[in-house]
Amino acid sequence: MTLNEVIREANNEREVYFLLTSYVETVRYCDKLNCLPAPVRELPLDGLEDVRNRIGGLKAELTAPDVDENARLVVKEAAELFDEALNRLLWLQWEQRRSTAMAA
Repeated sequence: MTLNEVIREANNEREVYFLLTSYVETVRYCDKLNCLPAPVRELPLDGLEDVRNRIGGLKAELTAPDVDENARLVVKEAAELFDEALNRLLWLQWEQRRSTAMAA
């Protein structure tokens, strides 16, 4: 099972942020070539807008003309992971609002 799949099945926002934080911590220590932009490697994560901003930075990096092909693969993987996390977070928030509205 990939990290993307684990994020897709996370039961709550806390799990998603835990998984993203674990990924960022791993990247901070393993990305010796600094393939990912510095803002992506910073902690702590600070909510949905922070995740959106990191995705934007990653997508900008993907379209940069001077990015090495190996770095592009790392950036693409990170962009997909953050995108998956954002989608899950949004779905979990929607689900919470829906269940709250049904209970009222």
